[in-house]
Amino acid sequence: MNREAILNSPMLASASPMQIERLRIFVLRTALTLTLLFLLLVAWVVHSNAPYASGKGLGYALGLAGGMLMLGLLLYPVRKRLRFMHGWGPLKYWFQFHMAGGIFGPLLILFHSTFHVGSFNAAVALGCMLLVVASGVVGRFVYRKIHHGLYGTHASLKELEQTLAQEFEALEPVLRRMPLVKQEVERFAALGSHPPTGWSARALHFFSLGAKRMLAARRLRKTLAQYAVTEENRPAAHASLSNLLQTIDRALQAVQRRAQFTTYERLFSLWHVVHVPFLFMLVITALVHVVAVHVY
Repeated sequence: MNREAILNSPMLASASPMQIERLRIFVLRTALTLTLLFLLLVAWVVHSNAPYASGKGLGYALGLAGGMLMLGLLLYPVRKRLRFMHGWGPLKYWFQFHMAGGIFGPLLILFHSTFHVGSFNAAVALGCMLLVVASGVVGRFVYRKIHHGLYGTHASLKELEQTLAQEFEALEPVLRRMPLVKQEVERFAALGSHPPTGWSARALHFFSLGAKRMLAARRLRKTLAQYAVTEENRPAAHASLSNLLQTIDRALQAVQRRAQFTTYERLFSLWHVVHVPFLFMLVITALVHVVAVHVY
């Protein structure tokens, strides 16, 4: 079945935008899970049987390709900082290559090693690589919190406040008709706007805000279900329940993002201080490993 037939199928034609988005996320997560399981299976076979040697043939080629990709990670920060390179294509494409290299480079290196560490310098290089990968995963997570999408522009506090105001403006007619929904939404909005004092209480508030949002959304779904079964609200509630839930969820997410934005900006600045030295340390240890392998 081709893509057009799938998109025009009766099942999707009658689905709400929220249902379609949930289906898309489910398909992507399923594909990612199956891919990871397949890689784990192949990794187990390579680790158990060592079908090739890391120093020659396929193993050497995997190491060379992975090393080149890891070396290519430096191109993105260099492209950002050197003025004469600013005209060398859009920065987002360099970032996409940086992200891809940060995934496939270490993966190739791991398969190159057959998941065994044969020498001290190899262990140091591998440890630095895993440190950079872990740092990159954290950076990717924080990056998305302060940018418009993975490759988008940097967001601003003013933009988030405008988005929050628009979401609550769209909800206003509903909140007037449903006081219980209004009470729950306003309770979470107040929670996000008034963080506690003290660094430990603020840290706990920051890290628990996402869980509190999900709990608030769950309570709101139950409240809306109660409105939906009443005679006077049944037609309107059943007709727009999916869209209403989506609007409410966007509003709650806007509250959370606005409340956490400044902290994520500070974390991203601190992350830059750590990640770049890790990257240069990886390059140095990798070069030492290559020289040691070929000379000794």
